Amino acid sequence: MGIQRNNDIENCGLSDRFVTGELPQADRASVSLDEHEDPRKWPGGKKWLCTVIVVMMTATIAFCSSIYTAGTTHITEYYGCSRTVATLGVTTFLLGFASGPLIFAPLSEVCGRNQIFRLTLGLFVLFQIGCALAPNIAALTIFRFFSGFFGSPTVTNSGGCITDIWPQSNRSVPLALFSAGSFLGPVFAPVVGGFVSEYLSWQWNFWLVLILSGAVYVVSLIFLPETYPPKLWRDKARHYGIQAAETSLKIQLRKTLIRPWRMLFAEPILFLLSLYMAFIYGILYLDFTAYPIVYGQSRGWSAGMSGLSFLGMGVGMAVATIGSPYVNVIHGKYVAKLGPEPEARLPHLVGLSWLIPAGLFWFGWTAMPPTHWVVSILSGVPFGFSLIMLFLGITSYLTDCYGPYGASALAANAVFRSIFGAVFPLFGTDLYDGLGVPWGSSLLGFVALALAPLPWVFYHFGPRIRMRSKYHRMMVEGDA
Repeated sequence: MGIQRNNDIENCGLSDRFVTGELPQADRASVSLDEHEDPRKWPGGKKWLCTVIVVMMTATIAFCSSIYTAGTTHITEYYGCSRTVATLGVTTFLLGFASGPLIFAPLSEVCGRNQIFRLTLGLFVLFQIGCALAPNIAALTIFRFFSGFFGSPTVTNSGGCITDIWPQSNRSVPLALFSAGSFLGPVFAPVVGGFVSEYLSWQWNFWLVLILSGAVYVVSLIFLPETYPPKLWRDKARHYGIQAAETSLKIQLRKTLIRPWRMLFAEPILFLLSLYMAFIYGILYLDFTAYPIVYGQSRGWSAGMSGLSFLGMGVGMAVATIGSPYVNVIHGKYVAKLGPEPEARLPHLVGLSWLIPAGLFWFGWTAMPPTHWVVSILSGVPFGFSLIMLFLGITSYLTDCYGPYGASALAANAVFRSIFGAVFPLFGTDLYDGLGVPWGSSLLGFVALALAPLPWVFYHFGPRIRMRSKYHRMMVEGDA
């Protein structure tokens, strides 16, 4: 099902398989997990407590990624730097966010989820102090990099935690909440951060993140148990004196660091859909820096009021999150029509992909006076709605296409997205200053128009393209 599988592999930590270790066949039954030890057999209350905690952790990290943009003007004045230099705080955070899982993903498969949570989230909390007290803009950008670096493993492991404890048949709502935390956090952060910067100071944005992440960290230390089944299994085996043969960390690092890039540039489906999602993700983070400028300069809004411009996008994302389980119904109909083919994930995306350019043109030609401000803010609704739906559908499609290699495919997709998200904010100000809001947004809209047919292309021609795919053939042949 679409929402049920969309984050299964990506959020298990970017590696292809659990590193469970191997036991002699005769010993396996003796170390199977009992009912109270198996995360999928825990009571419903315990499962929901774990789910709420990891969703809160994810939302807090995502919130931190964009709250910085609300204080960019104040940061520029405080450090006496250009706006482009001040925007580097967004760029470095996302570069750190892209690189963190490459190191901590294989470690999580050896150490389990909880040890990675405790290490990385704890360091994330501490780096908020560095951001708030940074003596210069260089120090601030460095602290932001490490905030992203240590924040990202928490997000990837949180999604994996949900798949640990919920079977596919019950996973729709928990994963919908996880997706909501991942995307609504960054959208609503500028709303909060704008008023915090205006009435307190830009430093208080980081103190706020410190308070939120610190509280979630304490709650996780007390109430969040280990959920990673292979770690629980190995621990129980060790208790019985049975030693599992571990896959070496070197092999895991090689798979994590090399295979995603090899696949990205060898697989047309993966490359083109990753490029498409990276472009949309880049626009999202470009908007985080551009919206405050557009509404501040053209309408004279304060930092707090400018943050409200993201509400339209947030509404679209919320509606998509609520409606995402319905995608399962659509998928089921096309499975009945096409069989269990990956392309059954794509039909609803064929139309939704056109909402991205529509939203961009809508915003560009209504953002300036005398058009009422609510008209341009409403342009965020189709953009936010289609962004969520495209993300869920494309990740599910890639997972189905590459099977046991799906994690490497989604790892490449995630890193590609983060790179675009890191780079786009750097030219957002110059884009709108140089071309003006109407044509600057239209330029992005024309690129989105060129990419919009991709879901249709892969819906119709995907099977033929997959037959030429090395990794898809290996999956079909069982050579995984």
